[in-house]
Amino acid sequence: CLLCRLGPYHPSLISDPAENLREILQNVAKRQGVSNMRKLGHLNNFVKLLCSVGHSEEKLAFGHVGHCTFPFLRLALLNEAKEVRAAGLRALRYLIRDSSVLEKVLGLQVDYLIARCIDIQQSNEIERTQALRLARKMITVNALLFPSSVTNSLIAVGNDGLHERDRMVRACIAIICELSLKNPVVVAQRGGLSTILKSVTDCQLSRINEALITTILHLLNHPHTRQYVRSDVELEQILAPYTDFHYRHSPDIAEGQLKEDREARFMATKMSIVASFRSWSGIINLCKSGNSGIQSLIGLLCIPNMEVRKGLLEVLYDIFQLVIPVATADFNEALISVDPSRFQDSWRLSDGFVASEAKTMLPHRSCSRPDLMDNYLALVLSAFIKSGLLEGLVEVITSSDDALSIRATILVGELLHMANTILPHSHSHHLHCLPTLMNMAASFDIAPEKRLRASASVNYLKCFHEKKKRGAKPYSLYLDHILRTSGGSHYCREQHFRPQRDIFIVKETEEALVTNMRDSHIFNHKENLDWNWCLIGTILKWPNVSLRSNKDEQMHKFVRRLLFFYKPSSKLYGSLELEHPKARQLTVVGCQFVEFLLASEEEGQAYLEDLVRDIVQCLFSSAGLKPDRSLQGSGLLTTLSQHYFLFLGALSAHPHGVKMLEKCSVFQCLLNMCSLKNQEHLLKLTVSTLDYSRDGLARVILSKILTAATDTCRLYATKHLRVLLRASVEFFSNWGIELLVTQLHDRNKTISMEALDILDEACEDKANLHALTEMKPALTHLGDKGVLLLLRFLSIPKGFSYLSERGYITKQMEKWQKEYNLKYVDMIEEQLNEALTTYRKPVNGDNYVRRSNQRLKKIAIELWLLYLVSVSSSLLFLLQNVVPDLSDRVRSPALDKWEGIKNLKAALWALGNIGSSNWGLNLLLEEGVIPDIVALAHHCEVLSIRGACLYVLGLISKTKQGCETLKQQGWDAVRHSRSMLWPIVPEELEPQPRPYNLLSSVPSTLRLIDSTGSRHNSESDSVQPSKPKLSNKAKELYDYFTTLLKELLLCCFQVRIC
Repeated sequence: CLLCRLGPYHPSLISDPAENLREILQNVAKRQGVSNMRKLGHLNNFVKLLCSVGHSEEKLAFGHVGHCTFPFLRLALLNEAKEVRAAGLRALRYLIRDSSVLEKVLGLQVDYLIARCIDIQQSNEIERTQALRLARKMITVNALLFPSSVTNSLIAVGNDGLHERDRMVRACIAIICELSLKNPVVVAQRGGLSTILKSVTDCQLSRINEALITTILHLLNHPHTRQYVRSDVELEQILAPYTDFHYRHSPDIAEGQLKEDREARFMATKMSIVASFRSWSGIINLCKSGNSGIQSLIGLLCIPNMEVRKGLLEVLYDIFQLVIPVATADFNEALISVDPSRFQDSWRLSDGFVASEAKTMLPHRSCSRPDLMDNYLALVLSAFIKSGLLEGLVEVITSSDDALSIRATILVGELLHMANTILPHSHSHHLHCLPTLMNMAASFDIAPEKRLRASASVNYLKCFHEKKKRGAKPYSLYLDHILRTSGGSHYCREQHFRPQRDIFIVKETEEALVTNMRDSHIFNHKENLDWNWCLIGTILKWPNVSLRSNKDEQMHKFVRRLLFFYKPSSKLYGSLELEHPKARQLTVVGCQFVEFLLASEEEGQAYLEDLVRDIVQCLFSSAGLKPDRSLQGSGLLTTLSQHYFLFLGALSAHPHGVKMLEKCSVFQCLLNMCSLKNQEHLLKLTVSTLDYSRDGLARVILSKILTAATDTCRLYATKHLRVLLRASVEFFSNWGIELLVTQLHDRNKTISMEALDILDEACEDKANLHALTEMKPALTHLGDKGVLLLLRFLSIPKGFSYLSERGYITKQMEKWQKEYNLKYVDMIEEQLNEALTTYRKPVNGDNYVRRSNQRLKKIAIELWLLYLVSVSSSLLFLLQNVVPDLSDRVRSPALDKWEGIKNLKAALWALGNIGSSNWGLNLLLEEGVIPDIVALAHHCEVLSIRGACLYVLGLISKTKQGCETLKQQGWDAVRHSRSMLWPIVPEELEPQPRPYNLLSSVPSTLRLIDSTGSRHNSESDSVQPSKPKLSNKAKELYDYFTTLLKELLLCCFQVRIC
């Protein structure tokens, strides 16, 4: 050996790295004279040497010494001490840097030693950990060289480790999944895919469960890897806990633990089924013709097994991203539990507060851009309906217990509402009849219990429809206050602030007023909460009554009693808990009291000033002058003292109220607090309650909070600008856009990106877009989203001229063709992943992928899934040379490699963006590329391409001309805008024969033609939407026929009973 011929070694005289390497290997190779501790130290020094000098062959003399390194490290793996073996594995991991080194290592059959280290006794965790790390390193360097011996050990631990309580089982399964993506052949040959699927039903953690099933779905996506998965057998085995009533995951489970184990399998299976329906591979494989997985699931609804039915209903709720109602026999209670207006923890003052509530409750301003989630949900909904979901749910309704029947009824109502919104008329017009349910409700040939349940369900659906018709109402009085004072909203003022007026008969006589004041018990009851607050609110809203018109001392006494109750210094109203049963009513009456005093003008000024000065005193105390517990710390979070800001907000919305606030130095007090620390809650309340519809000190305060406050307060104030935008505050384009542009340069990136997102939504309004263009902001420093917002300037002449003068358009078109079209694909798919899976984009460039169990809901994300490049008519001449090239890529796709697939997706998305306008659609028609896109949607071997085609066809259907073009290809589209609640179907839309019946059977025969739900939104150059008058007429007709049908049913019941 060369090491033996190099002579004696003197470490004190050696500085050459090659000599250091020689000493290390010499000591590791000695059988005697060197202890295991010294060998361990030498192996660690070997790693340090590699890290210090790198893998330079010159420095380490690999030409002479390096070829002997691998055998000596192999000797370390044969050592009797587990610490030495672990150090040897670690040294190998650092040494393997490329495929050539890996080949040399595997040539010495080191893989068998690695396999032994993995499958050794569980107590040797340090050794097993290093072996698994080495296995991952081999996958990273070259997965195609990964040895089958190590694969066998990993699979063995994955199969049996859970029963043996092996702590390494999840790590082994994770490595199997990683290897499956890079070298599926070795995993499939060793049965590793079955191990992954078996582990799916073992795991109740959503993020791990999703990763496991997604690995299999990824293999099903491409024809080259699809051959390794038997979709009919292996994929559908995840349904076994539901389809097999005698399912046992393991024969070792004791009878006493069988129920608990079955619940765990239900939970794991539910996660995997939902994850499968969130991918195109899963949808197409589970919805294929014949005995498909979706038909098996729906068929189970007709079997009277309550446990399975309950589990399947939860699966369906999750698939359609709906809130699961509470299990109760009270329909109203269940309906309230799914009401979007119900309280959520994120709406607390200590959390997202009004900004979070408004983002959930108020609709997105965008009505022109398609929502990709609608396309996805339309496809899944159509597939389920075609497979008989509604009939299965009717069976659950009529043959289950009350709690399950109510849960199924609400699901039917949600699905019918969804179908009316996102499915084309030809696919949804017959759904509302629900003939099975109606026949059972009217028939006396079935069991009375079933008939009564069906009849009750019909009534429940009517209540559900009425609730949907009313729409969501704000939960908090803060959002209610913003909507009432915004000026641009049609929100009903009486909804919250005058809820009880109709209860009492109002007579405009002084005698009736005195009687009502006496009946309110305000004069003779010392307990304030025992007063008749409904009657007090009625008195404050009494027509033509104020202190000015009524000089009676009894009215002044009435006001003084109320004033004493509401003053913070009295510790009465402000000390009540937020959860008090009368808390909301007392605050509503308090706001009415403030408005009453404002209407009384001079006579009410003294009372009003007394109240406001008392509130200001508390504000100064909370700012640090005199500690006041009611407006500090937990007191502000838990008591009604926070509602004093609603009183100030009501004053700020009235000219006389603004003068009163100035007189009492309220604005100055609030301005002083903007610069103080630890005033986050007070500043949140200030931002959320002041009225900004007029130019004045309120806007000055908002501007100061946006720039001078802490990061948390600045972020909340920025989010509140979205609230004001969606609430349609008057003249927002004049001042709100300027504030948002200022936030784009905030030192906190989170704030600047939030402002950018709000600006993107605001620019759906042309007035806001014009205002932003006038300001000519710098946006390119904000990344891809900033560039997309800048490109929206092209949709207006002034913006086009601005960018054209700077040569930006030509450069951007070149950049788009070279690289940005691929970035666009990544951005769209990343946003889809965030909406459909637990994936979350890394923050601030961090490589760690955060995961969350709370997926983004449609009502929250609305349209943010798609950022279209707005192209003006002046720009389309540049696209005439681009469309042919894009069309060629669609006609001749290179699907062998992922780069070719990505290029095809980029071409499809570009054509979809171009075809979303009438002029751009004409370019596509001239090129004749639309039939090619349709053909890809039906027959493409790569299943994710079919999904991309579905989204692209949705973009093309954005105009009426696009809908007609797709109709000729056998694809139907929604022809009304998202904002139209009661659309009128054009008379010319009649059922037509469909040229396509089936997709190719690779491996799917899913009828996409029956489920394409793309959104048609009219543009300026297309047919305008139906007038509101027609929409109202449709609603009246619907209500009329619903009522008529109900009366006919009741008549039938009465006649039969007689």
